[in-house]
Amino acid sequence: MAEFSKQLERLEAIVRKLEAEDLDLDEALKLFEEGVERLRVAREQLTQTELKVKKVLEIESPTSSSPPGPPDPPARRASPPPRDR
Repeated sequence: MAEFSKQLERLEAIVRKLEAEDLDLDEALKLFEEGVERLRVAREQLTQTELKVKKVLEIESPTSSSPPGPPDPPARRASPPPRDR
């Protein structure tokens, strides 16, 4: 995930530069193109990570096609009969 973090850091730097008022059009276009490519790479990394997580969940619970939910509540005991006074 270090690569993903680097992609995000660079994307943030690109956005800051693009928001600057003193940027010429050619430089802005180059940064925009780089940002689009880095965004594509980051999305691909997220997709691959999501697939890995799904595989792990399938291995953990092969009979269930969905991720495990919260545990079932404990069974309730029957109340004792009321006492005569």
